[in-house]
Amino acid sequence: MQEPTTFQIVDGTGKVYHTGLTSAACDAFMSIMLADGKLPGLRSERMDTVLPVAVPVAVPHIVAISTPLPDIEPGKERDALRDANEARQDATKRLANVRYAVERAKAFHGARKAEHAALTVAHEAEIRESGANLAEAFKAGGTVAANRLIDRAALTDSETRLATAEAALAQLDAEQEAAEAADKAAETQQRLSVMAVKRAHAETLVERLEATKAEFMSLSAQLDAGRFSDVPATLRAEQAMQIEFSGMVPTDADIKRWRDFGAALAEDHEAAFGEA
Repeated sequence: MQEPTTFQIVDGTGKVYHTGLTSAACDAFMSIMLADGKLPGLRSERMDTVLPVAVPVAVPHIVAISTPLPDIEPGKERDALRDANEARQDATKRLANVRYAVERAKAFHGARKAEHAALTVAHEAEIRESGANLAEAFKAGGTVAANRLIDRAALTDSETRLATAEAALAQLDAEQEAAEAADKAAETQQRLSVMAVKRAHAETLVERLEATKAEFMSLSAQLDAGRFSDVPATLRAEQAMQIEFSGMVPTDADIKRWRDFGAALAEDHEAAFGEA
Protein backbone atom coordinates (compact mmCIF):
# COMPACT_ATOMS: atom_id res chain seq x y z
CA MET A 1 0.00 0.00 0.00
CA GLN A 2 1.35 3.44 -0.93
CA GLU A 3 2.63 5.57 1.93
CA PRO A 4 0.45 8.66 2.72
CA THR A 5 1.89 11.98 1.51
CA THR A 6 2.11 13.86 4.80
CA PHE A 7 5.61 15.41 4.86
CA GLN A 8 6.82 18.90 4.01
CA ILE A 9 10.17 20.69 3.77
CA VAL A 10 10.66 24.09 5.47
CA ASP A 11 13.60 26.31 6.42
CA GLY A 12 14.44 28.11 9.65
CA THR A 13 12.21 31.06 8.76
CA GLY A 14 9.19 28.82 8.27
CA LYS A 15 9.18 29.11 4.47
CA VAL A 16 7.66 25.99 2.91
CA TYR A 17 9.44 24.57 -0.16
CA HIS A 18 7.63 21.30 -0.75
CA THR A 19 4.46 19.80 0.69
CA GLY A 20 2.52 16.56 0.36
CA LEU A 21 5.61 14.34 0.10
CA THR A 22 6.02 10.71 0.97
CA SER A 23 8.83 10.02 3.40
CA ALA A 24 10.97 8.61 0.57
CA ALA A 25 10.38 11.64 -1.64
CA CYS A 26 11.02 13.94 1.30
CA ASP A 27 14.39 12.27 1.99
CA ALA A 28 15.35 12.55 -1.68
CA PHE A 29 14.52 16.27 -1.83
CA MET A 30 16.33 16.92 1.45
CA SER A 31 19.48 15.29 0.09
CA ILE A 32 19.42 17.43 -3.03
CA MET A 33 18.65 20.70 -1.26
CA LEU A 34 21.15 20.20 1.56
CA ALA A 35 23.90 19.33 -0.92
CA ASP A 36 23.57 22.80 -2.37
CA GLY A 37 24.55 24.35 0.95
CA LYS A 38 22.48 27.49 0.36
CA LEU A 39 19.54 26.64 2.61
CA PRO A 40 20.62 26.67 6.28
CA GLY A 41 18.12 25.41 8.80
CA LEU A 42 16.34 23.23 6.26
CA ARG A 43 14.28 20.49 7.83
CA SER A 44 11.51 18.05 7.06
CA GLU A 45 8.44 17.65 9.23
CA ARG A 46 5.28 15.65 9.26
CA MET A 47 2.18 17.55 8.32
CA ASP A 48 -0.64 17.55 10.85
CA THR A 49 -3.36 17.15 8.23
CA VAL A 50 -3.53 15.82 4.75
CA LEU A 51 -3.48 18.64 2.23
CA PRO A 52 -6.77 19.24 0.45
CA VAL A 53 -6.89 18.55 -3.24
CA ALA A 54 -5.64 21.71 -4.92
CA VAL A 55 -7.98 23.35 -7.38
CA PRO A 56 -6.03 23.83 -10.60
CA VAL A 57 -5.51 27.46 -11.52
CA ALA A 58 -7.09 28.31 -14.84
CA VAL A 59 -4.43 28.89 -17.45
CA PRO A 60 -5.15 31.76 -19.83
CA HIS A 61 -6.65 30.32 -22.98
CA ILE A 62 -8.59 31.33 -26.05
CA VAL A 63 -12.30 31.07 -25.45
CA ALA A 64 -14.28 29.74 -28.39
CA ILE A 65 -16.93 32.18 -29.55
CA SER A 66 -20.30 30.80 -30.57
CA THR A 67 -20.64 33.17 -33.53
CA PRO A 68 -20.17 31.07 -36.68
CA LEU A 69 -17.58 32.37 -39.10
CA PRO A 70 -17.74 32.41 -42.90
CA ASP A 71 -16.52 29.30 -44.68
CA ILE A 72 -12.98 30.51 -45.42
CA GLU A 73 -10.10 28.34 -46.53
CA PRO A 74 -7.35 28.37 -43.87
CA GLY A 75 -4.65 30.82 -44.84
CA LYS A 76 -7.05 32.84 -47.03
CA GLU A 77 -8.59 34.88 -44.21
CA ARG A 78 -7.05 38.19 -45.28
CA ASP A 79 -8.08 37.65 -48.91
CA ALA A 80 -11.65 37.10 -47.74
CA LEU A 81 -11.42 40.20 -45.57
CA ARG A 82 -10.19 42.26 -48.53
CA ASP A 83 -13.28 41.22 -50.51
CA ALA A 84 -15.54 41.89 -47.52
CA ASN A 85 -14.04 45.36 -46.99
CA GLU A 86 -14.53 46.24 -50.66
CA ALA A 87 -18.11 44.93 -50.59
CA ARG A 88 -18.86 46.99 -47.49
CA GLN A 89 -17.43 50.13 -49.08
CA ASP A 90 -19.59 49.60 -52.18
CA ALA A 91 -22.70 48.92 -50.11
CA THR A 92 -22.10 51.99 -47.96
CA LYS A 93 -21.61 54.15 -51.06
CA ARG A 94 -24.81 52.84 -52.67
CA LEU A 95 -26.74 53.47 -49.47
CA ALA A 96 -25.43 57.02 -49.24
CA ASN A 97 -26.39 57.68 -52.86
CA VAL A 98 -29.94 56.36 -52.50
CA ARG A 99 -30.42 58.27 -49.24
CA TYR A 100 -29.44 61.47 -51.03
CA ALA A 101 -31.88 60.63 -53.82
CA VAL A 102 -34.65 60.01 -51.28
CA GLU A 103 -34.06 63.40 -49.67
CA ARG A 104 -34.29 65.10 -53.08
CA ALA A 105 -37.44 63.11 -53.90
CA LYS A 106 -39.01 64.12 -50.60
CA ALA A 107 -38.29 67.79 -51.32
CA PHE A 108 -39.75 67.46 -54.84
CA HIS A 109 -42.81 65.62 -53.52
CA GLY A 110 -43.33 68.30 -50.88
CA ALA A 111 -43.25 71.01 -53.53
CA ARG A 112 -45.72 69.12 -55.77
CA LYS A 113 -48.00 68.52 -52.80
CA ALA A 114 -47.99 72.20 -51.90
CA GLU A 115 -48.59 73.13 -55.55
CA HIS A 116 -51.53 70.73 -55.76
CA ALA A 117 -53.00 72.05 -52.53
CA ALA A 118 -52.80 75.63 -53.80
CA LEU A 119 -54.37 74.76 -57.15
CA THR A 120 -57.10 72.78 -55.39
CA VAL A 121 -57.94 75.78 -53.21
CA ALA A 122 -57.97 78.06 -56.27
CA HIS A 123 -60.11 75.60 -58.24
CA GLU A 124 -62.62 75.24 -55.42
CA ALA A 125 -62.77 79.04 -55.07
CA GLU A 126 -63.41 79.33 -58.81
CA ILE A 127 -66.22 76.77 -58.53
CA ARG A 128 -67.81 78.70 -55.67
CA GLU A 129 -67.53 81.92 -57.64
CA SER A 130 -69.03 80.30 -60.73
CA GLY A 131 -71.81 78.84 -58.60
CA ALA A 132 -72.59 82.26 -57.16
CA ASN A 133 -72.73 83.76 -60.66
CA LEU A 134 -75.00 80.96 -61.81
CA ALA A 135 -77.30 81.55 -58.85
CA GLU A 136 -77.53 85.24 -59.76
CA ALA A 137 -78.29 84.29 -63.36
CA PHE A 138 -81.14 82.06 -62.24
CA LYS A 139 -82.53 84.82 -60.10
CA ALA A 140 -82.40 87.15 -63.08
CA GLY A 141 -84.33 84.61 -65.18
CA GLY A 142 -81.32 83.19 -66.99
CA THR A 143 -80.78 79.55 -67.98
CA VAL A 144 -78.11 76.92 -67.33
CA ALA A 145 -76.48 77.97 -70.57
CA ALA A 146 -75.37 81.07 -68.76
CA ASN A 147 -72.90 78.97 -66.69
CA ARG A 148 -69.31 79.40 -67.88
CA LEU A 149 -66.85 76.52 -68.26
CA ILE A 150 -64.15 76.07 -65.60
CA ASP A 151 -60.74 74.96 -66.85
CA ARG A 152 -59.22 72.32 -64.54
CA ALA A 153 -56.29 71.50 -66.82
CA ALA A 154 -53.77 73.06 -64.39
CA LEU A 155 -55.18 71.05 -61.47
CA THR A 156 -55.17 67.87 -63.56
CA ASP A 157 -51.55 68.44 -64.51
CA SER A 158 -50.73 69.09 -60.86
CA GLU A 159 -52.44 65.84 -59.83
CA THR A 160 -50.38 63.98 -62.41
CA ARG A 161 -47.14 65.59 -61.24
CA LEU A 162 -48.01 64.78 -57.60
CA ALA A 163 -48.82 61.15 -58.43
CA THR A 164 -45.55 60.85 -60.35
CA ALA A 165 -43.61 62.32 -57.42
CA GLU A 166 -45.30 59.88 -55.04
CA ALA A 167 -44.41 56.95 -57.31
CA ALA A 168 -40.77 58.08 -57.51
CA LEU A 169 -40.58 58.50 -53.73
CA ALA A 170 -42.13 55.07 -53.15
CA GLN A 171 -39.59 53.47 -55.49
CA LEU A 172 -36.66 55.24 -53.84
CA ASP A 173 -37.96 54.32 -50.37
CA ALA A 174 -37.99 50.67 -51.45
CA GLU A 175 -34.49 51.01 -52.91
CA GLN A 176 -33.28 52.60 -49.68
CA GLU A 177 -34.74 49.75 -47.65
CA ALA A 178 -32.97 47.23 -49.90
CA ALA A 179 -29.71 49.21 -49.73
CA GLU A 180 -29.90 49.32 -45.92
CA ALA A 181 -30.39 45.55 -45.82
CA ALA A 182 -27.46 45.05 -48.22
CA ASP A 183 -25.26 47.36 -46.16
CA LYS A 184 -26.19 45.50 -42.99
CA ALA A 185 -25.36 42.17 -44.63
CA ALA A 186 -22.04 43.56 -45.90
CA GLU A 187 -21.24 44.92 -42.44
CA THR A 188 -21.95 41.52 -40.90
CA GLN A 189 -19.77 39.76 -43.46
CA GLN A 190 -16.99 42.28 -42.83
CA ARG A 191 -17.24 41.86 -39.05
CA LEU A 192 -17.11 38.08 -39.31
CA SER A 193 -14.18 38.27 -41.73
CA VAL A 194 -12.33 40.49 -39.26
CA MET A 195 -13.03 37.90 -36.57
CA ALA A 196 -11.62 35.20 -38.85
CA VAL A 197 -8.35 37.11 -39.30
CA LYS A 198 -8.13 37.76 -35.55
CA ARG A 199 -8.68 34.09 -34.77
CA ALA A 200 -6.08 33.10 -37.36
CA HIS A 201 -3.64 35.43 -35.61
CA ALA A 202 -4.59 33.86 -32.29
CA GLU A 203 -3.72 30.45 -33.76
CA THR A 204 -0.22 31.69 -34.56
CA LEU A 205 0.09 32.79 -30.93
CA VAL A 206 -1.05 29.32 -29.86
CA GLU A 207 1.62 27.74 -32.03
CA ARG A 208 4.28 29.98 -30.51
CA LEU A 209 2.97 29.21 -27.03
CA GLU A 210 3.02 25.48 -27.72
CA ALA A 211 6.62 25.71 -28.95
CA THR A 212 7.60 27.74 -25.90
CA LYS A 213 5.83 25.28 -23.62
CA ALA A 214 7.59 22.33 -25.25
CA GLU A 215 10.95 24.07 -24.81
CA PHE A 216 10.11 24.83 -21.17
CA MET A 217 9.20 21.21 -20.50
CA SER A 218 12.38 20.00 -22.20
CA LEU A 219 14.62 22.36 -20.22
CA SER A 220 12.83 21.51 -16.97
CA ALA A 221 13.28 17.79 -17.62
CA GLN A 222 16.98 18.29 -18.32
CA LEU A 223 17.45 20.23 -15.08
CA ASP A 224 15.47 17.71 -13.08
CA ALA A 225 17.42 14.81 -14.57
CA GLY A 226 20.69 16.38 -13.44
CA ARG A 227 20.07 15.36 -9.85
CA PHE A 228 20.59 11.74 -10.88
CA SER A 229 24.08 12.65 -12.07
CA ASP A 230 25.41 14.60 -9.08
CA VAL A 231 23.98 17.90 -10.34
CA PRO A 232 21.39 18.83 -7.71
CA ALA A 233 18.84 21.48 -8.62
CA THR A 234 19.56 24.85 -7.06
CA LEU A 235 16.87 27.05 -5.55
CA ARG A 236 17.09 29.21 -8.63
CA ALA A 237 16.51 26.16 -10.81
CA GLU A 238 13.56 25.07 -8.65
CA GLN A 239 12.00 28.49 -9.02
CA ALA A 240 12.66 28.56 -12.76
CA MET A 241 10.87 25.25 -13.17
CA GLN A 242 7.72 26.64 -11.58
CA ILE A 243 5.28 28.99 -13.32
CA GLU A 244 2.69 30.97 -11.39
CA PHE A 245 -0.36 31.56 -13.57
CA SER A 246 -2.56 33.29 -11.00
CA GLY A 247 -1.02 36.69 -11.74
CA MET A 248 -1.28 36.34 -15.50
CA VAL A 249 -4.31 38.47 -16.34
CA PRO A 250 -4.79 40.63 -19.44
CA THR A 251 -4.18 44.33 -18.92
CA ASP A 252 -6.26 47.15 -20.35
CA ALA A 253 -3.48 47.71 -22.87
CA ASP A 254 -3.66 44.05 -23.96
CA ILE A 255 -7.43 44.28 -24.49
CA LYS A 256 -7.12 47.61 -26.32
CA ARG A 257 -4.47 46.12 -28.62
CA TRP A 258 -6.95 43.47 -29.81
CA ARG A 259 -9.74 46.01 -30.26
CA ASP A 260 -7.47 48.35 -32.19
CA PHE A 261 -6.41 45.41 -34.35
CA GLY A 262 -10.04 44.71 -35.26
CA ALA A 263 -10.72 48.37 -36.08
CA ALA A 264 -7.58 48.56 -38.24
CA LEU A 265 -8.51 45.39 -40.15
CA ALA A 266 -11.88 46.90 -41.07
CA GLU A 267 -9.93 49.67 -42.82
CA ASP A 268 -7.01 47.65 -44.18
CA HIS A 269 -7.00 43.86 -44.58
CA GLU A 270 -3.19 43.88 -44.32
CA ALA A 271 -3.09 45.63 -40.92
CA ALA A 272 -0.73 43.98 -38.46
CA PHE A 273 -1.39 43.24 -34.79
CA GLY A 274 -0.11 46.03 -32.57
CA GLU A 275 0.32 48.56 -35.40
CA ALA A 276 -2.45 50.91 -34.30
